[in-house]
Amino acid sequence: MGWPTGIKRLALAAAGVPLAAGLTTVMFAGPAAAAPQPAKAALEVQASSHVYSTLIASLHVRKAPTTAAPILAILGPAGTKVSVDCWARGSSVFGDSIWYLISKPHAGFVAGFYLNTGRDPAAGIPSCTAGHVFETVIKGLHVRKAPATTAPILAVLGPAGTKVTVKCWAVGTTVFGDNIWYLITAPHAGFVAGFYLNTGRDPNPAIHRC
Repeated sequence: MGWPTGIKRLALAAAGVPLAAGLTTVMFAGPAAAAPQPAKAALEVQASSHVYSTLIASLHVRKAPTTAAPILAILGPAGTKVSVDCWARGSSVFGDSIWYLISKPHAGFVAGFYLNTGRDPAAGIPSCTAGHVFETVIKGLHVRKAPATTAPILAVLGPAGTKVTVKCWAVGTTVFGDNIWYLITAPHAGFVAGFYLNTGRDPNPAIHRC
């Protein structure tokens, strides 16, 4: 179980970490895009209904829920708002092993200890492993940082039939007439074009909007 926000603040102060500055650990799996397509300007992903604030400055957003994972982004000052999609267990930070997959202002994982969630995992936040599983219909599908074919590639999936865990959907660049992208949490975190998943139709009615 994680620590209440007040205890988190006291622990940070005791450790000599200014609440307005400091380093933290967060991971992020990159979104992926489909094969080269005529790229239109991607629409911004709507914020998650779960918005929290950071307790320190310069919190790291990481590719996975561990302090050893690559850093994908560094957030701003303490109080920066982040949109949380789900939680996962990872490396312990001051006794708190809960990490959150965020979709804004960057996509990736951040340590729950550094968010004002109250307790971890926060009430109302689903587990990242509780998503819907679909399969890719092409080989080498790109996982990207945003729902756009121009967004940075964070990972490349394997053969057609690779299973992915889908958390939610967003509107983005059109791929063969399909402008729905899915935020996946496994085997990598990021966005993939819905056209290349066996979802039936997009958006799949069982998936909620990001």
